[in-house]
Amino acid sequence: MIDIPDFVYDKDPQGNALCPRCRKPVAQCDCPVTEPTRQKSPSVRPRIRLDRSGRKGKVVTLVGALPDNDAYLKDLAKELKARTGSGGTFYVAENAGTIELQGDHMACVTEFFKQLNKKAA
Repeated sequence: MIDIPDFVYDKDPQGNALCPRCRKPVAQCDCPVTEPTRQKSPSVRPRIRLDRSGRKGKVVTLVGALPDNDAYLKDLAKELKARTGSGGTFYVAENAGTIELQGDHMACVTEFFKQLNKKAA
């Protein structure tokens, strides 16, 4: 059986919790408080367009000029695919992210980004 301690921070001989930085009791600690900052979603001004080239006449909606952050693109693509009810993918080319959605979803995607910018402001 593994012995798991029931404390997170070290304690002094009297049982008072110690600050992990300065090793003083928490009541006497004068370390600056650092609140974790929430990362803002990048300010996005996407270019939305329809494309047929190389797809045998099938239309796809391309959302380009996005940040080249894979995690951000994955979440955004998932949200857009759910809202439009279509399939799609994302990729990074030339330091810019692109989301490709199957079908003509220009109006839905445009409305989505208008709402997204209102929330960010």
